[in-house]
Amino acid sequence: MADLSKEKTDKINETLQSWVDAGQYAGIVNLTVKEGTIQHFEAFGYKDLASKSPMTTDAIFRIYSMTKPIVSVAMMQLVEKGRIGLESPIVEYFPEFKNLKVYEAGELVELREPITVRHLLTHSAGFSYGWSEHPVDEAYRKANMFRFDCMDSDECVRRVSSLPLLYHPGEKWHYSIAVDLQGILIERISGLGLDQYLEEHFFQPLGMVDTGFSVPIEKKERFTTNYKNAEGLLEVAEDVWSSRYFEKRSFFSGGGGLVSTATDYLKFAEMLLNGGVYNGKRYLKEATLELMTRDHLSEILDDPDDPWSEHSFSLEDSSFGLGFRLNTICDESTGVVKTKQYSWNGAAGTEFWIDPIDSLINITLIQLLDNEWTLREDMEALVY
Repeated sequence: MADLSKEKTDKINETLQSWVDAGQYAGIVNLTVKEGTIQHFEAFGYKDLASKSPMTTDAIFRIYSMTKPIVSVAMMQLVEKGRIGLESPIVEYFPEFKNLKVYEAGELVELREPITVRHLLTHSAGFSYGWSEHPVDEAYRKANMFRFDCMDSDECVRRVSSLPLLYHPGEKWHYSIAVDLQGILIERISGLGLDQYLEEHFFQPLGMVDTGFSVPIEKKERFTTNYKNAEGLLEVAEDVWSSRYFEKRSFFSGGGGLVSTATDYLKFAEMLLNGGVYNGKRYLKEATLELMTRDHLSEILDDPDDPWSEHSFSLEDSSFGLGFRLNTICDESTGVVKTKQYSWNGAAGTEFWIDPIDSLINITLIQLLDNEWTLREDMEALVY
């Protein structure tokens, strides 16, 4: 893939501005980097529609599930150091889970195999998110699993321990609270709060100065309002003035708690693309990243040809790494399957992908819950 031409960047600018003008999004920041060179970095629209505060490239966004890849990389740091193994049963660290059962045809049955760290990293452990009408998901909602403002890590584990699994470990890929549990596992192994671990091992050394589980009050002007899709109209979901992100936390959600900026997340992404190294400091071995960005579902799942849970969404490619969605291609000359992209997104529409073949990183940030999930596809069409 060649560098982006002026004609192409003009087209990106024109298109993203048109989305804002049409009321599709309140504001957008896009950052495209190829081979270490910024190809496109622009802001469009507003941080807040009511005040008409212009969007800026240093705006702070709720990245929600884009927290997950960071936490999974942190988890693999501990695996790499020998503090825990990929095949380690998590009950060794979560004794609260010793009586976990699986909901099966209205009955609670014993697990066919123990939940391992690799199950957590691949969303194949059998945990859920409480989204469907399935009895297990109804139990998640009844347990107030997502009232993170009124629990700490130990309370989170206690609540999970009272809930059945939706599937046997290794049975299906099912999007879940598995990365929140990874975050708590990091805490129990390291002896540090997840916020402190990430700050010491990633944010401070990488220079991710605007990334964390809360927003300092002095950065309030850079924080964005979060919107939701109300029958095609933008409705405020959480404004800047009353945001809970200015409050002290008792629970640090590894599955979706971080805020960040495009330039901060780029540093994390560049570290990954550079084989685990950023500015001369190694964060992860290259072999570990190769392991994380290859498919694991074919090795884990009972039936890899039917990987997706009927109670969750499915992915475009029937593969998933250790913490990353994968898009793969087959090399026509060798027949070898290669990872074209590894990526993830966030609940308010934030998207990133890393393309190791074209040495490309793209980060697009919006704040829109219940969106139509077309942003990634639209950005790929513009960038590629």
